[in-house]
Amino acid sequence: MRLFLLAAAIVLAAPSIAQAQPDDGKRIAQFYSYRLTDRARFESGYRAHLGWHARKGDRLVWYAWTVQSGPRRGQFIDATAGASFADLDARPDIAGDGADFARTAAPHAEPVDVETWELWPEPSTATPLEDREPSRTVDAFLIRVDPGEEQAFERAIGMMAARKVPGLRVSWYRRLRGEQVPAYMVLLARDRWADLDRAGGTLSSLMAGAYGAQPAAIQPVLDSVASIDTESWSYEPRLSLIPGTPLLP
Repeated sequence: MRLFLLAAAIVLAAPSIAQAQPDDGKRIAQFYSYRLTDRARFESGYRAHLGWHARKGDRLVWYAWTVQSGPRRGQFIDATAGASFADLDARPDIAGDGADFARTAAPHAEPVDVETWELWPEPSTATPLEDREPSRTVDAFLIRVDPGEEQAFERAIGMMAARKVPGLRVSWYRRLRGEQVPAYMVLLARDRWADLDRAGGTLSSLMAGAYGAQPAAIQPVLDSVASIDTESWSYEPRLSLIPGTPLLP
């Protein structure tokens, strides 16, 4: 098991795309998920690993959440956002990164997956992860679309998002790698329960609140959807590192 964890940690820390394309302006978000076997020791080791990133002058942001509800309840998620493919390849000392993670945090966790997502800016009403302004809570809508329905789905979203209503902070992403595709993720950033009250608990109510969409505009979106999972993530500021700010005590 120890050898498996060491190997998995090195794989997760390696460049995510073997042959990355030149930077084309796309903003990528890379999400890693783990099941923790000893949370206290993992947190201690992970904070030590964040210190390694800080000492190396890593320019990427690293966020952390605990999944509070949904299919992955209890899992730990960390992510970098707002990067390009070139940025992912240019991380300092990638081999050393994997070795340090394997030594500090990996022995206390089981890696689950690594997912690569592309920010879809047009329907997004805010980009707090890319702007390095994380919220206290994130509500995630994980949407799987029937194969061949991507264009119809995106066209319906685009028409609906032509009008945006101020208030809700909604970010859209397209999945590039990890589990099933085609898939999309909608992240609702909120700092208080009142934000959820306005957004509602369903994708339909979220779209109505973010775009003022009526049922006739929402239905073409739902017609292309195969399934929707919802989760709530709690932000872990002591396990996050934003360049230019110190690691919290």
